Amino acid sequence: MTEGRRSSPGVGPHARTGARGPAVLTASALLVRGDTWIEGGGLCVAGGRVERVLRSPAAVRRAARAAGRPPRDLGEGVLAPGLVDAHAHLELTSLTAALPREPFQAWVGALLRARGGRGAARLERDATRGAARLLAGGTTTVGDVDTTGAGARAAARGPARVVLYREVLDAWQPDRTAPALRGVSRALAARARRVEGISPHASHTASQGLLEGVASLVRRRRLPVTVHWSETPEEVEWLRSGTGAWAALLGPSPHRSGLDLLEAAGLLGPGTSLVHGNCPLRGEPDRLAARGAVLVHCPGTHAFFERAPFPWRRYRRAGVRLALGTDSRASNADLDMRREMALARRAAPWLDPAEVLAMATEQAARALGLGDRVGCLAPGFAADWVLHEADPGAGRASFLEQLTAGATAVRDVAVAGRSVRRRLLDAETRPPMV
Repeated sequence: MTEGRRSSPGVGPHARTGARGPAVLTASALLVRGDTWIEGGGLCVAGGRVERVLRSPAAVRRAARAAGRPPRDLGEGVLAPGLVDAHAHLELTSLTAALPREPFQAWVGALLRARGGRGAARLERDATRGAARLLAGGTTTVGDVDTTGAGARAAARGPARVVLYREVLDAWQPDRTAPALRGVSRALAARARRVEGISPHASHTASQGLLEGVASLVRRRRLPVTVHWSETPEEVEWLRSGTGAWAALLGPSPHRSGLDLLEAAGLLGPGTSLVHGNCPLRGEPDRLAARGAVLVHCPGTHAFFERAPFPWRRYRRAGVRLALGTDSRASNADLDMRREMALARRAAPWLDPAEVLAMATEQAARALGLGDRVGCLAPGFAADWVLHEADPGAGRASFLEQLTAGATAVRDVAVAGRSVRRRLLDAETRPPMV
């Protein structure tokens, strides 16, 4: 999972590296990560990565002299890490939460029909629009579950950094297992800023044979994995007892929990993110923590379906790493990680804003297998940054409060050190509707 080739790395129109050294960026204030706040400093950026963090005006001047060019002042505001969306379905962007909410099986059926009627070209446009909306809100990296191939085509051309999870499922029908695996057996062509992953859809729609086949691919090609897990009580009921709303659609049950199936296949570990996790059985949070898997919560989707409160305290007591994602516009009012953070804080107001930001940056990066390259602005990490409209003089605590309440607007966004602001609509950078 490499950064990929870039024809002109760096930042903005003056950022090409060469004999004059790296580009030097300054802003009124810099948030390297949730616990590191610097006023009057900046960044050295080279080759699309952060080379150094400059902690004072004197350090900025020295770096600019060494680079042989003046620093680029980004202006008033707070320069912060690009947000990371740990779970999305960008090809569903045009569905705009117009589907029935309950029962869940009816929503799934309506979703499949609506997506089936879109056509390949429209789905690709939808995926492109979804990525642009995320960028406009300051999200520079996304984990996109791609069912139709539209996400792969959109990600190959767009500026966002994408972990592209190719989805497979067989609904526990043996004749569908081998074709599903064949569909993802050939690796995607390498693209800058696109990392290939795989998503066995869910433990109740991917059979044990399919999970084992996916595990073989993962070991051979070192792919990140994401799985929908324990989303509804009906899913848990069918897996354990074969009864409930899914019984008529899925047939005989394995009579094992979803977590048992994933662990038996060798898919429960640090390279796997589990999405939703609304209904964990006794002891399952401790198992997740022990195996190092990251759990992705999607507050907007949780609110859309009016589900029972998410078990925040159970996961945090167990030490589970928690990340945030948007899911899709089929079950969410927007694609904006600022809104997801605000909804998380509304549901659990006792959460520290710095912890919530980490769920949308560093922990989300870990969920995608990119924890050593995105999610903060430390040396060696990608220069994926957002310039937020905020009063830097108010300090770190005030800024974190505003950002995680969805109250900041975006002035500029960069991926691999290059601004993508001109590709975005002004109206899309406003604070989200929460």
